Amino acid sequence: MLENNRRMNSRQNRKKKNNKILNILIGIVLLLIIVVVVNIVTDDKTEEATVEQTVSDTQESQEDTTEENTSEQQEEGTSANESVTENESSATSTEKVDITADESEDNNNSNTNEQSSSDTSDVSTDSTWEPIGTTQTGEHISSYDRSSVDWAEKVEALAYAAELDPSNMFVKFLGNGGSPQKSIGTVTSKDGKEIYRIHLEWVDGQGWKPTKREKLSTLEDAS
Repeated sequence: MLENNRRMNSRQNRKKKNNKILNILIGIVLLLIIVVVVNIVTDDKTEEATVEQTVSDTQESQEDTTEENTSEQQEEGTSANESVTENESSATSTEKVDITADESEDNNNSNTNEQSSSDTSDVSTDSTWEPIGTTQTGEHISSYDRSSVDWAEKVEALAYAAELDPSNMFVKFLGNGGSPQKSIGTVTSKDGKEIYRIHLEWVDGQGWKPTKREKLSTLEDAS
């Protein structure tokens, strides 16, 4: 009887120990589970925060790039507008210069015609004057380009009317004489002693012909 009681007590003690050990193991397992869950949750939150920060940084970078591009485009647009304005201003200035030059030439022609009677000491025409001849063919177009054949023939006609050697003559002025087929020029001898204003007229197929010669008093009158 006593032996049975001892056995029963021994079994109960073992059972208690086993339960205690089992409870401890269960507690350890639960603790590990809690730790794992906390780590997972913490990692997820950290990852989410990292993703959000990355997205935010990317958006800020894109906004900065967009602002920079916009600023550069505005600067380029401003430079282009300034360049266009400068070109327009330059073109306007050129047009004004050209117009002024034309007006100056017209004024010179007008002044020359007005001075022909008051600043000359001798006006003469010569019935023996003939056209000097020409190498030009077809429809004649008067030219004031110094490298043109028409210009060279005008100078030859001026020398002919002034009775000066072309090598001993300066052309002070040569321009339109009032119509496309008329010219007027002023020449001087190289020593300045002979000064003439000469009127020319084109004769088809025959060249430039002197029509009037005016002897001027001073070189100032020849301008």
